[in-house]
Amino acid sequence: MNSFYDAVSGVRTGKTVTFHNARGEDVELAVHEIVEPLQQVDSPAAREAEFMAEASDGYPFKVTFPAASIFAHPFTTVDGAYGSVDEFAASAIRIERQLVAEAIEAGATQVQFDFPLYPYLVDPTWVERFEARGHPVADLVDAAIAVDTAVLEGIPDGVTVALHICRGNFRSSWMCEGSLEPVAERVFGELPYDAFLVEWDDLGRDGGFEPVRYLREGSTMVMGIVSTKTPVLEAEDDLLRRMDVAAGFVEGGLDQLSISPQCGFASVMVGNEIDEDTQWRKLELVARVADRLWG
Repeated sequence: MNSFYDAVSGVRTGKTVTFHNARGEDVELAVHEIVEPLQQVDSPAAREAEFMAEASDGYPFKVTFPAASIFAHPFTTVDGAYGSVDEFAASAIRIERQLVAEAIEAGATQVQFDFPLYPYLVDPTWVERFEARGHPVADLVDAAIAVDTAVLEGIPDGVTVALHICRGNFRSSWMCEGSLEPVAERVFGELPYDAFLVEWDDLGRDGGFEPVRYLREGSTMVMGIVSTKTPVLEAEDDLLRRMDVAAGFVEGGLDQLSISPQCGFASVMVGNEIDEDTQWRKLELVARVADRLWG
């Protein structure tokens, strides 16, 4: 989020949203409100990409930006700055395209867009809220697909683009739950991303792997099955079994899959309820499973 919001004026942090954790507690997070028309004042991702291009010694690295469809969230506060959420989203996407171009110019060869609207659109509680406020979910899906496609305009060939379908990851809590099945055919079949990184660390919240069957030819599904929310270390053989199950749903089998943690270890400075040593153990676990699957 900061690759975008630290780059613009016209924003303040005010209202809060509610996350939920495994103990049944609510966790509040302050989020952005749009108070004036956005103006680009900085390009933090470009500075970071310039540093990484020098420090990475030729190894690939990625920069991340908000998914365009999160700008189209119908409950975004834009009063006094824009006439509608759609007007705000169009402005934000124009700026984000420029920020992405500057990061690529500075050396980034992989760009990941995070936290699209789709997890909201399959969560029963959020669906009920949207419908009650006069926002049909089918219309929101159409709008999300359109802007998540539009933000890619101008990105040159050779730059890998990815979409991380995050359900919220704040102090080991989450915001959305529910199977991606209702939106999977359009998201994985229509969106022209090279990779989709999907949270599947808790199938009780996230649903099964069946939506993988809609993955379009030429794209990779990155299976986020190692949790960054809990210090419990997953069993290696269980992860292998899960990957085999997922491979059964996609035409390309394991060749179209990858494995990763479901999200970052710390979406905010406070971090998740997991210590540094365990983070390293989980990354090593991902590497071991990858070695066993793909050599």
